[in-house]
Amino acid sequence: MNQKKSVNPIPLSLRDKKRYLVFELISEKNLRESEVSFSLKNHLLNLFGSLGLSKMNYQFIGFNEKNGKGILKCRHTAVEDLKAGILLLKEVNGINVIPKTLKTSGTVKKAKTFI
Repeated sequence: MNQKKSVNPIPLSLRDKKRYLVFELISEKNLRESEVSFSLKNHLLNLFGSLGLSKMNYQFIGFNEKNGKGILKCRHTAVEDLKAGILLLKEVNGINVIPKTLKTSGTVKKAKTFI
């Protein structure tokens, strides 16, 4: 009766390679994490469409409200597209922003050192 159920996860060799992109939003006012996440996702959806965004495997990791820096995760083949999408962002919740991409990293631990 003591049977072990084996769940076969996807092997490491078949998983997507991911990259973490550190970005900064320069603005007159402090931005909240929820505003940035919502505005950035809507902006990328308008720019690339839902199919393009799903092919990127985009994920919002976090945003530091004090210094305006954040981390995004994407597929390693979509880093340049994501950088272009971020640089085209002009406003977050009606507040004008100037976006900058700071660093691309292969691990989230290394990316968090830049925030």
